[in-house]
Amino acid sequence: MSFQYSIGLQVYHPYADPHVIERGFALEALHKKKAGEVRRASNGTLLSGAYRESYCFFDLASGDDGKLADCLRTLVKVLEAKQGYINEIKQSGGRLNWFIGWTCGEHGENFDIELLSDLARLGIDFGIQPFADRQRRRS
Repeated sequence: MSFQYSIGLQVYHPYADPHVIERGFALEALHKKKAGEVRRASNGTLLSGAYRESYCFFDLASGDDGKLADCLRTLVKVLEAKQGYINEIKQSGGRLNWFIGWTCGEHGENFDIELLSDLARLGIDFGIQPFADRQRRRS
C-alpha cells in the first residue's frame, strides 16, 4: 500500500495583503488572513486580538500513489518561474514553507540530492506533518 500526501505552500508576511500574495503566485489561497484584521474562528465567530501577520495557504497537490518526490520535482519547476517573487517576499520580511502532509503506508520515500538541492535553491522551508490514519489533512 502506497502512502498518501498533500503538498501546500504557506506564505507569512508582516504586512502584505493576501490578495497581492495570491496575484504574485497566480494562485488562489485556500486559507488567508490579513495582518491587522480582527481574528475569527473557522466558524466566523470573532476572537480577541488581531492577526500579527498576513498568511496564505495554497493547496498545490495531493496523491495516494507514494510518489511525493516526483510531485515535488514538478512543483519545483512551477515555482522556479516565481523565484523573483519568492525573493521579494523574503527580502521584505516574509517567509515561506512547504507544508507536506504525509500519511504513512508500507514504504517511505527517497529525496535525492538533486531534489534537495532544487528545494533549497528556491529558499522555501520544508515541513512534514505525519498522520497516522489514511484521512487527508489540510493546514
